Amino acid sequence: MKHSLPPLDSLKAFEAAARHLSFSLAADELCITKGAVSHQIRKLEEQLQCRLFKRAVRQVYLTDAGQTLLHTTQRLFKDLGDTLSQLSGENQQAGVSIAATTYVAARWLSSRISQFNEQHPDVTILLQHSVNSADFKLGDVDLAIRWGPCKGRADRNRFGEIPMGLFPAASPQLLARYGIDNAIATIKPFAAAQLLEAPFNQMTLLCEDRPQDTWQEWLDANMPEPLGLENPRRVISDANVRVQAAVDGQGLIMADDLMRNELNNELLITPFLEVLEGYGYALMSSPTRIHGGNASLVKEWFQEHSH
Repeated sequence: MKHSLPPLDSLKAFEAAARHLSFSLAADELCITKGAVSHQIRKLEEQLQCRLFKRAVRQVYLTDAGQTLLHTTQRLFKDLGDTLSQLSGENQQAGVSIAATTYVAARWLSSRISQFNEQHPDVTILLQHSVNSADFKLGDVDLAIRWGPCKGRADRNRFGEIPMGLFPAASPQLLARYGIDNAIATIKPFAAAQLLEAPFNQMTLLCEDRPQDTWQEWLDANMPEPLGLENPRRVISDANVRVQAAVDGQGLIMADDLMRNELNNELLITPFLEVLEGYGYALMSSPTRIHGGNASLVKEWFQEHSH
């Protein structure tokens, strides 16, 4: 009996979820929501009239049917990718488009592209900038440098990470306004718990437009028990504007090493000693594009410079 083929999106969602044994990780890889992954897999199970996953608390497992389908889809995706790469006829003159926020592009990527060009003069890097989130919705994008939790491992669409510890920083003007001597704060930093006390609890926290609350995470990581922050907050999507706002004394900023110029020139100082680990920048490849040799060169180069 001839069966109609499932939609490609359903097979992609299934393959990613089965490989990770996680709907959340599959959603992250495919740049869609966890609900969208669940919906695609539910459609696939309804079409096949069999269960592909066993659901448990915070964990999924493959059924025998799921194991069989995973083996087949991975083989088919590999064969399809190999064939499309041959047919596309990508040559060594082809460019590689990279999406990155203006913050990362200006402070990390731009200065390093010349190094890549020296090693690979025939490969053109095409930068596509965004203000807040580098993703694959910007258009014809091969790779993207994205900020988020570090995973400590590569996967099918993730190649190398640049870990970035996060730490509070402030301008000398801001500290002086609240009666804090920045020289003393630099020599003898404050403890994290003092962010809950005056005058620090009166200072505005400059925040990213992201779901992660890195201010609360930083505090929780350095306190014996969770305590809520009550500081006024100001969300600034553009990281470069957020840095300038901090330099101008408009509030405390959660800094990383890409602000090293401001820190070295004491435009910003670090009044607290503690650092929040676990975040950084990763090179991601588009899950919907077939990549040739030039994109692989960029991936290898990024991995060499991501430590």
